[in-house]
Amino acid sequence: MESKNNIQKHAIITGIFITSFFPLLIFSDSYFIDLCIQICDFGIFWNPIFWGILFPIFIIFLFWNTAKKLRYSLNQITYFQACSQFSFGVSSKLILSLFTIYIIGKLINGISYALRSQLPDIILFSMLMILFLSFVLIVLAFIASLIIVKLNQNTQS
Repeated sequence: MESKNNIQKHAIITGIFITSFFPLLIFSDSYFIDLCIQICDFGIFWNPIFWGILFPIFIIFLFWNTAKKLRYSLNQITYFQACSQFSFGVSSKLILSLFTIYIIGKLINGISYALRSQLPDIILFSMLMILFLSFVLIVLAFIASLIIVKLNQNTQS
Protein backbone atom coordinates (compact mmCIF):
# COMPACT_ATOMS: atom_id res chain seq x y z
CA MET A 1 0.00 0.00 0.00
CA GLU A 2 2.85 2.36 0.83
CA SER A 3 4.46 1.93 -2.59
CA LYS A 4 1.16 2.76 -4.29
CA ASN A 5 0.94 6.03 -2.38
CA ASN A 6 4.54 6.93 -3.24
CA ILE A 7 3.60 7.90 -6.78
CA GLN A 8 1.05 10.35 -5.40
CA LYS A 9 3.58 11.81 -2.97
CA HIS A 10 6.18 12.12 -5.71
CA ALA A 11 3.60 13.74 -8.00
CA ILE A 12 2.71 16.33 -5.36
CA ILE A 13 6.36 17.11 -4.61
CA THR A 14 7.21 17.36 -8.30
CA GLY A 15 4.09 19.45 -8.94
CA ILE A 16 5.13 21.88 -6.21
CA PHE A 17 8.62 22.09 -7.70
CA ILE A 18 7.30 22.59 -11.25
CA THR A 19 4.73 25.23 -10.29
CA SER A 20 7.01 27.14 -7.92
CA PHE A 21 8.02 29.44 -10.76
CA PHE A 22 4.44 30.69 -11.27
CA PRO A 23 4.28 32.83 -8.11
CA LEU A 24 7.80 34.09 -8.80
CA LEU A 25 6.81 35.22 -12.29
CA ILE A 26 3.43 36.59 -11.25
CA PHE A 27 4.52 38.54 -8.17
CA SER A 28 7.84 39.77 -9.59
CA ASP A 29 8.21 42.74 -11.88
CA SER A 30 7.77 40.81 -15.15
CA TYR A 31 5.41 40.79 -18.09
CA PHE A 32 4.23 37.23 -17.43
CA ILE A 33 1.10 38.45 -15.64
CA ASP A 34 0.22 40.53 -18.71
CA LEU A 35 0.41 37.41 -20.85
CA CYS A 36 -1.84 35.51 -18.44
CA ILE A 37 -4.30 38.42 -18.46
CA GLN A 38 -4.62 37.91 -22.23
CA ILE A 39 -6.08 34.49 -21.44
CA CYS A 40 -8.45 35.78 -18.77
CA ASP A 41 -8.58 39.02 -16.82
CA PHE A 42 -9.93 38.58 -13.30
CA GLY A 43 -9.31 42.16 -12.23
CA ILE A 44 -6.43 43.93 -10.54
CA PHE A 45 -6.91 42.15 -7.21
CA TRP A 46 -7.79 38.66 -8.45
CA ASN A 47 -5.23 38.25 -11.26
CA PRO A 48 -2.25 37.60 -8.96
CA ILE A 49 -4.34 35.41 -6.68
CA PHE A 50 -5.65 33.26 -9.53
CA TRP A 51 -2.55 33.03 -11.74
CA GLY A 52 -0.03 33.00 -8.87
CA ILE A 53 -1.79 30.79 -6.30
CA LEU A 54 -4.96 29.04 -7.51
CA PHE A 55 -3.69 27.96 -10.94
CA PRO A 56 -0.49 26.35 -9.52
CA ILE A 57 -2.61 24.55 -6.90
CA PHE A 58 -4.82 23.30 -9.74
CA ILE A 59 -1.72 22.01 -11.56
CA ILE A 60 -0.55 20.20 -8.42
CA PHE A 61 -4.03 18.66 -8.12
CA LEU A 62 -3.80 17.49 -11.75
CA PHE A 63 -0.41 15.89 -11.06
CA TRP A 64 -1.80 14.11 -7.99
CA ASN A 65 -5.00 12.97 -9.71
CA THR A 66 -3.19 11.68 -12.80
CA ALA A 67 -0.64 9.84 -10.66
CA LYS A 68 -3.48 8.30 -8.65
CA LYS A 69 -4.99 6.91 -11.86
CA LEU A 70 -1.61 5.75 -13.16
CA ARG A 71 -0.52 3.88 -10.04
CA TYR A 72 -2.63 0.82 -10.82
CA SER A 73 -1.04 0.18 -14.21
CA LEU A 74 2.51 1.27 -13.36
CA ASN A 75 3.91 -2.27 -13.19
CA GLN A 76 2.15 -3.50 -16.34
CA ILE A 77 3.47 -0.87 -18.76
CA THR A 78 6.91 0.28 -19.86
CA TYR A 79 8.70 3.34 -18.56
CA PHE A 80 7.97 5.53 -21.59
CA GLN A 81 4.35 4.39 -21.79
CA ALA A 82 3.87 5.44 -18.18
CA CYS A 83 5.60 8.77 -18.83
CA SER A 84 3.46 9.34 -21.91
CA GLN A 85 0.24 8.47 -20.09
CA PHE A 86 1.10 10.80 -17.22
CA SER A 87 2.13 13.74 -19.38
CA PHE A 88 -0.83 13.28 -21.76
CA GLY A 89 -3.25 13.10 -18.82
CA VAL A 90 -1.90 16.28 -17.27
CA SER A 91 -1.42 18.17 -20.53
CA SER A 92 -4.82 17.43 -22.02
CA LYS A 93 -6.57 18.57 -18.85
CA LEU A 94 -4.42 21.70 -18.69
CA ILE A 95 -5.17 22.68 -22.28
CA LEU A 96 -8.87 22.03 -21.78
CA SER A 97 -8.89 24.07 -18.58
CA LEU A 98 -7.05 27.01 -20.19
CA PHE A 99 -9.52 27.11 -23.08
CA THR A 100 -12.41 26.84 -20.61
CA ILE A 101 -10.98 29.70 -18.53
CA TYR A 102 -10.61 31.75 -21.70
CA ILE A 103 -14.17 31.14 -22.88
CA ILE A 104 -15.72 31.73 -19.44
CA GLY A 105 -13.64 34.89 -19.03
CA LYS A 106 -14.81 36.22 -22.37
CA LEU A 107 -18.43 35.43 -21.52
CA ILE A 108 -18.24 37.07 -18.09
CA ASN A 109 -16.01 40.05 -18.88
CA GLY A 110 -17.10 40.57 -22.45
CA ILE A 111 -14.78 41.28 -25.31
CA SER A 112 -13.32 44.75 -25.11
CA TYR A 113 -11.76 46.28 -28.19
CA ALA A 114 -11.52 49.73 -29.64
CA LEU A 115 -12.14 48.85 -33.25
CA ARG A 116 -14.11 45.96 -34.66
CA SER A 117 -11.14 45.09 -36.86
CA GLN A 118 -9.07 44.38 -33.72
CA LEU A 119 -11.24 41.46 -32.61
CA PRO A 120 -9.51 38.77 -34.73
CA ASP A 121 -6.11 40.01 -33.55
CA ILE A 122 -7.18 39.91 -29.91
CA ILE A 123 -8.54 36.37 -30.24
CA LEU A 124 -5.44 35.23 -32.15
CA PHE A 125 -3.09 36.73 -29.56
CA SER A 126 -5.07 35.14 -26.72
CA MET A 127 -4.97 31.75 -28.43
CA LEU A 128 -1.22 32.11 -28.95
CA MET A 129 -0.83 32.80 -25.22
CA ILE A 130 -2.87 29.69 -24.40
CA LEU A 131 -0.77 27.59 -26.78
CA PHE A 132 2.49 29.04 -25.43
CA LEU A 133 1.51 28.43 -21.82
CA SER A 134 0.24 24.96 -22.76
CA PHE A 135 3.51 24.12 -24.54
CA VAL A 136 5.58 25.18 -21.55
CA LEU A 137 3.36 23.17 -19.20
CA ILE A 138 3.45 20.12 -21.52
CA VAL A 139 7.25 20.15 -21.50
CA LEU A 140 7.30 20.55 -17.71
CA ALA A 141 4.71 17.78 -17.29
CA PHE A 142 6.78 15.42 -19.43
CA ILE A 143 9.95 16.18 -17.46
CA ALA A 144 7.98 15.66 -14.25
CA SER A 145 6.62 12.36 -15.56
CA LEU A 146 10.15 11.14 -16.26
CA ILE A 147 11.10 11.88 -12.66
CA ILE A 148 7.91 10.54 -11.05
CA VAL A 149 7.79 7.27 -12.98
CA LYS A 150 11.52 6.60 -12.50
CA LEU A 151 11.27 7.16 -8.74
CA ASN A 152 8.27 4.86 -8.46
CA GLN A 153 9.56 2.09 -10.67
CA ASN A 154 12.63 1.97 -8.44
CA THR A 155 10.52 1.65 -5.28
CA GLN A 156 8.15 -0.97 -6.69
CA SER A 157 10.82 -3.22 -8.24
